[in-house]
Amino acid sequence: MNAVRRTARRLREDRGNAVVEFVVLSAALLIPSLYLVLTLGSVQAAVFAADTISRDAARIHAVEPDPQIAAERTARHTDLVLEDFGLEPGDVVEIRCSEDPCSSPGGTVVATVRIPVPVPGLGPILGDDGPITVGASHSVPVDMHRA
Repeated sequence: MNAVRRTARRLREDRGNAVVEFVVLSAALLIPSLYLVLTLGSVQAAVFAADTISRDAARIHAVEPDPQIAAERTARHTDLVLEDFGLEPGDVVEIRCSEDPCSSPGGTVVATVRIPVPVPGLGPILGDDGPITVGASHSVPVDMHRA
């Protein structure tokens, strides 16, 4: 009976620990969740950017008769899209054409984009590129009856 009284007395004297436990557990769960949301947000932004760049770069090269102008327009467009999505500018586009020049009637233009995604907070450890690379590819047929 003595043991039961001691346990009951100890339980009655246990005050204020629930708030401390709640705060500690909330912080322990909130910080990794916030990190995961930031990382997934960066990856999703890179996915949208890669898709946009690949689609538009292939279209630019399919309709522009001058390869030099097409390359310049693609570079400007790529930098603009990367900036819009908060990513570092860089040379992320590779263009392949079935015909030379790319805008030859009946040809196909394929644009492949690979964007390295930095991981928030781990840049100094993993390097600037990070362990995640997002890619997209898009092919555009050039109009057969092009003038």
